[in-house]
Amino acid sequence: MIKKRFSGSARRARNIIWNAAGRYGFETPFMAFYPNGTPDGYFNMVVGLVEKWLGLSRVWAFFARYGGDRRAEEFDELLWLGLENCVYEKELAERPILERLRKARAEEFFDMQKRLSRQQTEMQSMLVYTQQEARWASVSGRSVLLSPRERRMAEALSFPGVLDAEGVVAAMEAFLLEFFRFVPPSEPAAPKKPGALASLLLRHEHKRRDTLLVRTGTAEGDHPRAVQVTHWGLGRYIGPSAEDEAYIRAVFGENLLAGRELHALENELCCGIDEGCRLWLTAPSAPAAGSGAETRETASAREDAARQHKKNEAFLHEHSRAVQGSIRRLTARIDAVLSSFLRREPEPSRAGRIRPETAYRLPLLGDTRVFLRDGEERESELCVELLLDASQSRMNVQEIIASEAYIIARSLENVHIPVRVLAFRSLRGFTVLERLKDWDEHGCEGVLRYFAGGWNRDALALETVGRLKSDIALQDRQRMLLVLTDASPNDSAPLAATDTLLSREYEGAAAVKAAEDAVRSLRAGGMRVGAVFHGSTAHIENVHQIYGHAYVRIQKAAQLAQGVSELLLMLLRELRE
Repeated sequence: MIKKRFSGSARRARNIIWNAAGRYGFETPFMAFYPNGTPDGYFNMVVGLVEKWLGLSRVWAFFARYGGDRRAEEFDELLWLGLENCVYEKELAERPILERLRKARAEEFFDMQKRLSRQQTEMQSMLVYTQQEARWASVSGRSVLLSPRERRMAEALSFPGVLDAEGVVAAMEAFLLEFFRFVPPSEPAAPKKPGALASLLLRHEHKRRDTLLVRTGTAEGDHPRAVQVTHWGLGRYIGPSAEDEAYIRAVFGENLLAGRELHALENELCCGIDEGCRLWLTAPSAPAAGSGAETRETASAREDAARQHKKNEAFLHEHSRAVQGSIRRLTARIDAVLSSFLRREPEPSRAGRIRPETAYRLPLLGDTRVFLRDGEERESELCVELLLDASQSRMNVQEIIASEAYIIARSLENVHIPVRVLAFRSLRGFTVLERLKDWDEHGCEGVLRYFAGGWNRDALALETVGRLKSDIALQDRQRMLLVLTDASPNDSAPLAATDTLLSREYEGAAAVKAAEDAVRSLRAGGMRVGAVFHGSTAHIENVHQIYGHAYVRIQKAAQLAQGVSELLLMLLRELRE
């Protein structure tokens, strides 16, 4: 990957470039580095060979022409694959060892992919990754499955060594036209510092855009991605722009929080490590079209969300017998749990405990219903909120999560426990909560509008749920929060700098600690919080750190009734103790 960079190991990278170019002392607009900051020896040599055979200034001039386009970084990375093949063929006769170095770089590519973290995987453009994989697979003798378009693209990026500088520029123009219908302007839109537009790594001085591209899965875990997202970088995070807000509004609809309430909530929560972030509460039924920010991307996102809604409904219908059986079992288990903790509501009776205020009716009116006995319905002292992680890591199990949430919500309704269902994700600096079912809504079909895509800033979502106002009729009830999660918080907007000079990525131990603090804060405020863990064994320690012992792991649908009822029992015991 190529980047303009003059710190750390830049001197070593420049020496490799100068050596390959056969001349020294010139200023290079490109350097190649691995994600950890060490120089990429092979690609730095490629940069030097481009200078030797084609001229870096000519290549830079072409890259600068499309530098203002939002796809510039993808174009850069793809075109460098074409340049690599061209100069490799030109140089091979003079430098036979290049073949061995190229194969070593191919093996290195596949070794690095095995070691990538989830966050690093999400940061990749799948279009670029596919072409890189195709290139290095062909070099190392591996086989790779490509679509017809991907195969044509890989062939087009094999710029032949017979091309001169003008021929390479023509080949790059033809590539962009054929596969992207893009014609670079004849001149750059505005003067830029050398290298700023040619960066193929994260550019810390510029914001990167998250684009929600929902991909409907099959519930079988066979789809590789749900959303194309990238991190902002590690510079000073300035928060989302008006353009970002317009994008969120166009995709998700209007913010149900407004005015003074929103301002107060963001002032309270979007500070510290979440400084610069924004909140957005919406409902899937809120109209999004006609917002003035309609684009092909936003229309596609809504269409894919609607498609996933239909797939959730079809999945529920296809497994209706199993779903209804789960609802019956979970209802019975919850009813049994509640019987130990909640009193039955009294009802008038001809025998039982006398009601002093109505005792006069017995001798005067002959009314024998002046007694009370325990009724069939229990006095509901609880209200339960379900919070569903809707980040892209949930994409392969969207139908399963939607059906599990539906089963839990229906079972709680059956025992007269008010329930609200929210889904959360973060995108472009906004933590978005979708209200799939509200307290006063009867029926749980809205839960099936669940879809996955985006990031998950767990701590901010948890704290927001804790601050959201409940219905007035529920003020005296004990609130319980059940989070359906994979316990892997990860966001593109960084942890804002607090006790350090630089911000840090929102991932790993720091993000887990933030979620743990949020859960502790909710519990201190009186809310009982537990987790239904539906994730990798690698994150077991995360869920234990965040939620303590108040979690259950669900690996099969048959475990849902027992798991959720045990979790409720655990939380009720905490409440009583």
